[in-house]
Amino acid sequence: MLRLLLLFLLSVLESSAGSAAQTPLQVFAVAGEAVVLPCSLWNRALFDDSPTVEWTRADLKPKAALVYRDNSEVFEMKHQHFEFRTSLFHSEVKDGNVSLRISDVQLSDAGMFHCLKIPMEDARDRIENSTVELVVALNPNIAVISFGDEKMVVECEARCWQTKPQMKILDDQGRTLIGEEMQTEDPGGCSTIKQRVTLQCSAQSRRIFCRVEFPQFNQSRATQILIPGKVFRLSPNKKKLLTF
Repeated sequence: MLRLLLLFLLSVLESSAGSAAQTPLQVFAVAGEAVVLPCSLWNRALFDDSPTVEWTRADLKPKAALVYRDNSEVFEMKHQHFEFRTSLFHSEVKDGNVSLRISDVQLSDAGMFHCLKIPMEDARDRIENSTVELVVALNPNIAVISFGDEKMVVECEARCWQTKPQMKILDDQGRTLIGEEMQTEDPGGCSTIKQRVTLQCSAQSRRIFCRVEFPQFNQSRATQILIPGKVFRLSPNKKKLLTF
């Protein structure tokens, strides 16, 4: 009876571990920056100092973002999209750190990455596999989109966010400016958020800030614009700011 109970508990634990392993870790990055997709050897005893590691994306052909064998990368197996942009922390591989570094992140990098860790030959039936989802967004942009003699409209835009961020437009005192918010989504699920506020023209120069926050990843990005104190139109047909 006790043996059956132990077998049952082991099966439950293995099932739970399998479910946890299938839940991808999400990592956030902004286009143009660098990001690290974490991965480590779970059972270090199964690997020598030069483990075989394959980072892949199932939606690509060839699938490899990076292949590491015999203490070096196998460059000919890497997809050209990642050429010169992916690497491991080579000095830390022997310690079990096989995380993938991606430089100059691009929107098209977003997706599911698989970290396949292949043990020594006598333990090949115990291959380890981790999944990391990379979420990529663009930095926000802020601009004056229209103005008149007494008022102007400032727009904050966050393009191509896979999950809707929290957006705020702030004045130079840190106060939130209430405006109109719009959201559009392309067929690929890429969301663009815009927020517009109408401001009174002022004789004093001031800064207006646009901030987007992604609480799920504890991430935020901000940009700003300087609104000059003296603004006028060159002609009724041109939208251009002149400062003095």
